[in-house]
Amino acid sequence: MQTKEKILVIDDSREMLLVMKHLLLNNGYVPLLAENGLAGLQMVEEHNPDLIILDLNMPIIDGWEVCEQIREKSTLPIIILTAAHVTSEDTVRGLELGANDYVIKPFDQQVMVARIRSALRWSVKMPNGILYDDGTLSINVRKREVIKNGELLKLTKKEFALLVALVTESPAVVSHEDLFSQVWDDSYTFDVNYVRIFVGHLRKKLEYDPAHPEYIHNERGVGYRFEKLEQTVPAES
Repeated sequence: MQTKEKILVIDDSREMLLVMKHLLLNNGYVPLLAENGLAGLQMVEEHNPDLIILDLNMPIIDGWEVCEQIREKSTLPIIILTAAHVTSEDTVRGLELGANDYVIKPFDQQVMVARIRSALRWSVKMPNGILYDDGTLSINVRKREVIKNGELLKLTKKEFALLVALVTESPAVVSHEDLFSQVWDDSYTFDVNYVRIFVGHLRKKLEYDPAHPEYIHNERGVGYRFEKLEQTVPAES
């Protein structure tokens, strides 16, 4: 029998904990709930969860400190929960402390489940943070770095999220709708042109010849897929 993943939710809102408990149970996960950062850190030690969903603004110990303390000992995936009024600087701070992703409250439950599944796949594929490395192109989600030919590429947050979404699902085609749901938050209305424009920007930075891409291929009318090159080498442990 396959072991169900344990997901720890750390949030001082009992209402949010109840929502997440039912959402996780309904999707086959084992929910672990903590009402503050201190309790959350204790549960990390006691229960060894597979993923953490972490609120930023909490009493006793806030989400930034919780994230930092976890990252000192573990590489388990962390999804930050952030309120709509929280500044982008606060969100970036959480990401720089080692969080893998963030979701804005209130959130679409299907989007949350998709983010959870994606983060769990990352942790299985890249325990040291390296999602992809073919000797020329390297993608490290822990450091949020993309390096090509030894040079650090300057990607925006959406470009990086788009790239990770494509690589995570490779060799499968990812639909325009799925890419949009993973990269853009609920304040945006779906428009396939958002995806096309950002794929174009990403190709200019990633490909030797954007008109004849090696990595990001268009599946007309459906979406995009990431082609892993044959010389991909395993990441060093």
